[in-house]
Amino acid sequence: MNLDCARMYNSPRLIKKYILAIQRGHGNYIQLHLTDNQRFGIENETIGQTLQNAYKKGDIYYNKDTHKAFLSKQQLVDIVRYGMRHHVEVVPEIDVPGHSKAMLKLLAQTPKYKKEIKSLMSFDDEMYYQKPATLKIAKQIIGEYTSLVPKGNYISTGGDEIAINTHKDDLAIVKFDNALNRFLNQRGLKMAIWNDSIRKAVLNQYDKNILINFWSLSGQTADTEDYNANIKYRATLPEINKAGLKTINCNDYFTYIIADPTSYGKHNMQEWEDDLKKWKPTMWNEDSYKDKTTSKNNIGTSISIWGESPKAYNAKQVYQKTIVYVNKFFKHLHTVKYI
Repeated sequence: MNLDCARMYNSPRLIKKYILAIQRGHGNYIQLHLTDNQRFGIENETIGQTLQNAYKKGDIYYNKDTHKAFLSKQQLVDIVRYGMRHHVEVVPEIDVPGHSKAMLKLLAQTPKYKKEIKSLMSFDDEMYYQKPATLKIAKQIIGEYTSLVPKGNYISTGGDEIAINTHKDDLAIVKFDNALNRFLNQRGLKMAIWNDSIRKAVLNQYDKNILINFWSLSGQTADTEDYNANIKYRATLPEINKAGLKTINCNDYFTYIIADPTSYGKHNMQEWEDDLKKWKPTMWNEDSYKDKTTSKNNIGTSISIWGESPKAYNAKQVYQKTIVYVNKFFKHLHTVKYI
């Protein structure tokens, strides 16, 4: 499971309830999407989001400047240990270099980075992955969590929905991703990323031990030019497998639950369930039932819960409305043949 903890704050108690649901469904991991444009959802000294600079209500920490809730490192450790007891690996995701607006705003307020941060921003929510200074900051931020998860586990570095326009960009992003992977490997950890930056032209240059969360070939962009470019230049899931990289099929049509009112009507739920019945974990293309992979490098699938409409529901309501989807998803996986 992928759980959005950035657009909506999920308390440790709620995350543990999802862990129990995963255990009941015989799943084995939960990826916590902790950072995005809306929130940097975890304590971090580099960006100045510390417990000393926070206030607390009950068991929840709030950033004094943004007034947004975040998990403490100790709470993450507690969640990781809880997951271990229930045979569910907890994978923290710190999204770089894109989806970084919340991180960049906090960095801009720190004495160390406030002078240079604008020179590292390619957009207000993305950093120049072409610059060595960006990699240095990313390592420092992500490095704060490498001692909080057991050796051999994964940390996801995101990498989704970033601008890649030239072959020079292709070469720069593969260099950036490989450098982060080796940084984590040196600390006894493994790396997962989304498939957005995995391009045909540099596919064979990626470290083979990076795990790819494949969500979309097109990127589901409304811009026709970008849509066609993604189809043309991004590597397909079978191509990624053939190159020797393992994938998790996170097909955004069949396995995504968007936490907004349109998802929870009876008609919408029935439509989703009807589509799910037609789907197998080998069907990787969100635009086609026919495109399949039979490679053993496609090692699993995942349901994703995204808090796209945080003003419509709080996290507790999302759990109550979404858990039925989660249970149906796991039930379906136990009734279909994998191939």
